[in-house]
Amino acid sequence: MRNEQRLDNALARLRSSADPALPDGFMDGVWMRAGQMEALSAQRTRFVLFAAMAFIGLGAGFGTTQTPAHAEPAGYQLVEGANMSPAALLHVEP
Repeated sequence: MRNEQRLDNALARLRSSADPALPDGFMDGVWMRAGQMEALSAQRTRFVLFAAMAFIGLGAGFGTTQTPAHAEPAGYQLVEGANMSPAALLHVEP
């Protein structure tokens, strides 16, 4: 009950006061602050993306082995011994 009385008193005081006038440049300041907040958000996003790319790159680098590569003969039946010239593929007799 007491809170309702305090709320009624506060609303009555607000109703009786005149409309406060906004100072000059208030909206410019609001938009400037909104721009600063957007710039900070974009900076955080760029930092997070950079950190993620660095983490993935380092993880991929550490995940590779240092073993030497060896050439092996091709084991494809399609390629082994087949004449892959354009004439043979088109069944053209020379």
